[in-house]
Amino acid sequence: MLYIAKTAQMAANVGDTIRIAERPMYGGKDIGSGDVVFLWASETQGGRGLWARGTVLKSEVHQPQLRIDVRVDQIVTSGHLGLAQIAPHRDSTENTPIVGLARKLYKQAHNKIAGATNGEADLMIGYFK
Repeated sequence: MLYIAKTAQMAANVGDTIRIAERPMYGGKDIGSGDVVFLWASETQGGRGLWARGTVLKSEVHQPQLRIDVRVDQIVTSGHLGLAQIAPHRDSTENTPIVGLARKLYKQAHNKIAGATNGEADLMIGYFK
């Protein structure tokens, strides 16, 4: 499965393991070992938007949060996907990947772990080439 985790800014390199503790939303509670997670650093907390992709090593429920350990597999290398790119799509009723990301990440603004669609993942993968 595919997920996205919106968190405060983190410092990590490829191969590092990071721990994320956020509320699950939009199907995020189903995340588990082996799942792919895209890492999004909240720009309102000093982050830069999409910054990495990783693999979930472990997940634990600690109500109301979900804690996941993630190995960072790739860092964004091509362009920038952040608030400026997705904010204009927040209130759209279209069913497109950019609208889905805008709804999950900024219409519901708090940090979270959420499910991602294949289309949303394809959009984000383009920033790792």
